[in-house]
Amino acid sequence: MSVLAYFQDQVPTVDAAGQPLSVHQQGFALVLLGTALVAGVTHLCFLLLMLWAGVQVLAVVNVASVLCYWLMFHLARRGQLRGALIMAGVEVIGHAVLALWVLGWGSGFHYYLLLPLPVVIVSSVIHRGDKLFFTPALAGVAIGVDVAFRTRAPQVVLDLPVLNFLHYFNLVACMVILCFLAAFYFLQIQKVERQLRALATTDPLTQLSNRRALMDVIRHEERRLQRGRQVLSFVMADIDHFKQVNDTLGHDAGDEVLRQVSQTLAAGVRDIDHLARWGGEEFLIVLPDTDAGEAVQVAERLRQAVARQPVRGLPITATFGVSEVREGETAEQAISRADSALYAGKRAGRNRVQCDGAVA
Repeated sequence: MSVLAYFQDQVPTVDAAGQPLSVHQQGFALVLLGTALVAGVTHLCFLLLMLWAGVQVLAVVNVASVLCYWLMFHLARRGQLRGALIMAGVEVIGHAVLALWVLGWGSGFHYYLLLPLPVVIVSSVIHRGDKLFFTPALAGVAIGVDVAFRTRAPQVVLDLPVLNFLHYFNLVACMVILCFLAAFYFLQIQKVERQLRALATTDPLTQLSNRRALMDVIRHEERRLQRGRQVLSFVMADIDHFKQVNDTLGHDAGDEVLRQVSQTLAAGVRDIDHLARWGGEEFLIVLPDTDAGEAVQVAERLRQAVARQPVRGLPITATFGVSEVREGETAEQAISRADSALYAGKRAGRNRVQCDGAVA
């Protein structure tokens, strides 16, 4: 299991009060979990550095910081995001100020005072009004610390090589943490984008592509058709007597029928074919590199498969209309002919396949 997958498994779905967390809040929880790990590892390194430099007081402080981030991790995992964020902010500011007081400005601990700013700005657990307060307040703290400690003599004077090493360690650590936060948040934005794209292109009931998504596919197949000698066919399917299902067994049964028929159709087409819920109880199948005769065979197999699966004891059937794109016509015209063929099949008795006016 990857590190990211592990953290995603730890992300809470509800807060401490049992209220569901939004996608944005879950993403922020993932950022807090990752921050707790990175910060905890960083302070373990600090612990070793302080022991090496002989600064015992800061070594003890780093033990406390590691415990703080351990607690922050568990707060975030339980959905107590505000508490985890406050704990991180207090630790960062308190540790930086104490380290600057002991080791002086040259140690580079002032860099950490910049880290809370982007976290507060992107936080989903701080209200907008609070952000307008905390953002300038944190900036003020960073400026105030600069004024107070830039020229102040340190309590412990380190050898110059040690001080320089600590300074650049802190500079690099801050850049790594900022990159980590940016990368985590970027991944969350990508995840949300994928979810929004799926919502925009997927039918929520059947989990098939919706009409909008299939139209994009049809445009692509139409361009392929224009470039070569390929053939393209459409199969329009409509569940027979669907209104009676709703009236007899209720809308829950109607939804069950739609899901079952969609699964049956999806299981009966190739990977290169495209299936979507076209609207209501209608489905459209796009069959690339398939002529009308082959499309009729596909539709007949699907018709038989649907008829073999009753729902709650009620027989379910569907009628299919088939068309092949003709030379010089658009995909919409071919789909319209498939639709006309379907309704001709309805008039002829339903539960059949009809291709361009000829019953198959």
